[in-house]
Amino acid sequence: MILVSGYYGYHNSGDEAVLAALCADLAALGIERHKITVFSGAPNQTEQMHHVHAVSRYNPKAIIRALRRGKLLISGGGSLLQDSTGQFTVPYYLGIIELALAFGLKVIVYSQGIGPVRNPVYQRWIGKTFQRVDGISLRDQYSVELLQNWGVNPEKMTLAAD
Repeated sequence: MILVSGYYGYHNSGDEAVLAALCADLAALGIERHKITVFSGAPNQTEQMHHVHAVSRYNPKAIIRALRRGKLLISGGGSLLQDSTGQFTVPYYLGIIELALAFGLKVIVYSQGIGPVRNPVYQRWIGKTFQRVDGISLRDQYSVELLQNWGVNPEKMTLAAD
């Protein structure tokens, strides 16, 4: 099972478009949509719109169950790792990644923009966590430079189209 974590289920057309493209890409690779589980703010809406399985991003038990069955976590896209919209955004998304790594899943950071991240604790945490993931695609050069400054190996990163 492939798990997808991002800002889905909130009627944000940009994020929903990213999820639609990601699901289409996975389907083109031969992954059946019922084998994709999305962590969503509105699971029923996400299931209807994208024809995938979805669990509530607010249900820790459902998330842990999914992580135990998963093989791969895709985190993204969008600007998930920033602390300008609230103090819990970075811990939420990094916490999902850390749990996936703890359960032995492969982790891909997908089409993300990083920042702004003002909290130096978050900066170090992002750097250490991203150094452990399997691949990182970023949507802008600024994000590449931030991660390099925070100790992430540039060979792990790919600059992709936004």
